[in-house]
Amino acid sequence: MIALSHSGHDFEELISRWRTLAHELELKETVISVEGGYEVFAFENQLAVPRCQAGGLYVSAGVHGDECAPPWALLQWVESEPAILTEKPVVIFPCLNPYGFVGNTRHDHAGMDLNRNFQDENVPLIGKWQEFLEDREFDLAINLHEDYDALGIYLYEVVRTGSRGDTLLRACSELIQTETAATVDGSEFKDGLLSHSTNDADLQRIIDEDLEGGCPEALWLAMHHATDSFTFETPSELALPVRIAAHRRFLEEVTRG
Repeated sequence: MIALSHSGHDFEELISRWRTLAHELELKETVISVEGGYEVFAFENQLAVPRCQAGGLYVSAGVHGDECAPPWALLQWVESEPAILTEKPVVIFPCLNPYGFVGNTRHDHAGMDLNRNFQDENVPLIGKWQEFLEDREFDLAINLHEDYDALGIYLYEVVRTGSRGDTLLRACSELIQTETAATVDGSEFKDGLLSHSTNDADLQRIIDEDLEGGCPEALWLAMHHATDSFTFETPSELALPVRIAAHRRFLEEVTRG
């Protein structure tokens, strides 16, 4: 686990390295929007161009700007050139909220928590994100997050191919302990895992009742684009290199096989 040689919120460094990767790995770069003066990028491998109609992988990070480990972990994982980049379509959003990332804040330039608004096409970024993903289907969607109040790692899953949560958490708990709280953000967890129903009606009920109409990225993906959807969280008060390592481990394990 190596400490960063720059700020954990250095967006210019992050995107410079992504552009270098795009050239080296023949990834297609798309600026889907400009928000708060910052470009929001998507990167795709050649198998995903022009649109992946089935299979493949979706990964995003940085929707909450004060959660800085996930963007660096995602970058480092792709820099390691995992086999999946040549085996399946891959679509990556390396930092969905660059304004918040630079400012170390959860919200975007308009003061919005994007992760409660992925249902709202009238939000400029969300509308462009939905348009970019139109007609795309993924085997697997991964959202990387952190939690200021957590003491350990935890995982949300919406899976149609069978639960993998316990196995994934076990692999990552070698780096950071699993969250022991029975309730996280008002939801009941068991040993760091919350498995949601895969029934769209049940997911919509969660959005309408538990989340008061706000739709997280992971649930929108599960309902419209992905067979399996995972949201992995690390405790943001731990050392940054350890958190980066845990996210990398999760990416390695969840995409294995």
